[in-house]
Amino acid sequence: MESKSPAALALTGIEAGYVAGVPVLSGVDLEVREGEVVTLLGRNGAGKSTAIRVICGLLKPNAGRVELHGERIDGLEPAAIVGRGIAVVPEGRRVFGSLSVEENLLMGGFAHRRGIAPKLDLDAIYTSFPRLVERRTQLAGTLSGGEQQMVAMGRALMAKPRVLLLDEPSMGLAPMLIDAVFDMISTLAGKGLTILLVEQNASEALDVADRAYVLERGRIRREGPAERLLSDPEIRASYLGVG
Repeated sequence: MESKSPAALALTGIEAGYVAGVPVLSGVDLEVREGEVVTLLGRNGAGKSTAIRVICGLLKPNAGRVELHGERIDGLEPAAIVGRGIAVVPEGRRVFGSLSVEENLLMGGFAHRRGIAPKLDLDAIYTSFPRLVERRTQLAGTLSGGEQQMVAMGRALMAKPRVLLLDEPSMGLAPMLIDAVFDMISTLAGKGLTILLVEQNASEALDVADRAYVLERGRIRREGPAERLLSDPEIRASYLGVG
């Protein structure tokens, strides 16, 4: 019998958001266990980013609950949720373009969950993302898309998160840069970081994930080990373009 690690992040019965009177998410159950990489797949409009907003406290659910290590967080404000140990790399990166690379990274450090001046560990970030060392004084808004993604990921890691949320990290990147981003995710996973990866690029996401959920029209339609979903004929036809 499989021994399950504890749930680091759990969504139970989540209903949230409305479009034309219809909930964007309806009855969503999802969990990410300690040290796991879980990917949430789905097409545009499936509700993936809505799920991220609910977890971060940017959108209050109409029903259901969100728990971080067994403690309910869905009633908390976003700053308090960050303080509990959730960090997000948002869709589109959203770096502070008028600040330098290093200033962007330091901004992430101020969100450290202990609520006091953090021990800033820039050296560790620069070790993980060596390309940023030579860019440290450059304005983040002048970087390439891939470099901005490195900054966004480094900024989130400066908060020393218990759970890292990645919202469409491959969006708008060239294929070579997509490979580099997923290599970074694999490296972080290898260090034991708990990750929820929201992604349209099913092939890359399933390659780095332990488990996966497929969201369609606001409901979980498939879930299971990533390897099993990668070989599922319906998933391959719908998301990988393989008949």
